[in-house]
Amino acid sequence: MRPFTLKSLYEFLRYIGGGGSVGEDKRLRELWRAALNLGFIREDGSVTERGLRFVSAYERGDGGSIHELFMEALEPYRVVYGLISRGVTQPSELVALSGFNAVVVDVVLRLTREVERLGMPMRGELWGMFEKVLFDKYRELARRRWSKYVTILDLLEEVKRELRFPRRVVEEMFREFVARRKGDIVLTGSPAGEVAGFEIGGRRYVYIMLKT
Repeated sequence: MRPFTLKSLYEFLRYIGGGGSVGEDKRLRELWRAALNLGFIREDGSVTERGLRFVSAYERGDGGSIHELFMEALEPYRVVYGLISRGVTQPSELVALSGFNAVVVDVVLRLTREVERLGMPMRGELWGMFEKVLFDKYRELARRRWSKYVTILDLLEEVKRELRFPRRVVEEMFREFVARRKGDIVLTGSPAGEVAGFEIGGRRYVYIMLKT
């Protein structure tokens, strides 16, 4: 697996889609192999439906859709991200547990950071899925703890694990959810700051109650 960035892959697909040729250019040939392995182009150089989805997602700044594409098509990304979502963060541990070498793990880590920086648009099918999972996980935690108030950080961890979205994306979507659904939400702090909180609008909250 050769290194590539979201930008270089995007520019390559636009170049190839516009009729450009690879020739003997070493970097273009590496990007060709990467795009082919991802299923973003065919052997004849035409851009696939999956490749067009990537181009569209990149242009929209839709990190969530790109994350989904990589989870579907890029095994190292899927395996390494699965380990990260379970709390494995040290590169040496990721190498040992994933079975991939340090170069591959480093490429995946850089891709996950790029996806997180790109962010996710708060609309459409992904937003609906986020809301559904958020409410489902809230109900599960509330039943498990016999309380309508659940800790925000626990809730977000459950949502992240279910959706397999990057943490930053989940946190951004949760803040947007709070802004959209103010009438359905009660947020509270913790007496004496005993429990870690989550910052929203410059204030730290610990517990959430959803009117479901």
